[in-house]
Amino acid sequence: LDVICEVDLNKLEPWDIQERCKIGSTPQNDWYFFSHKDKKYPTGTRANRATTAGFWKATGRDKMIYSTSTRLRIGMRKTLVFYMGRAPHGQKSDWIIHEYRL
Repeated sequence: LDVICEVDLNKLEPWDIQERCKIGSTPQNDWYFFSHKDKKYPTGTRANRATTAGFWKATGRDKMIYSTSTRLRIGMRKTLVFYMGRAPHGQKSDWIIHEYRL
């Protein structure tokens, strides 16, 4: 059962993710998917978050996620906002992604 699909954020625009990750036939505002982080440079650690129409920009600090039972840190959450155009002159849009990592 493909409940959570895998997408390439560098090849899809935010409005295309909606159709690819739709679950069921009812309207929804949240979509879940897996995506591998692409490197901007082969030997570097910076992530490539550019698409054809724009780019995803990190906002704020990463937030820690804790286990409710053990109170140990189990992951991190980063918030990304989509900007139309090229950095640094992109136009901010209403599209937001929460990136979770262990």
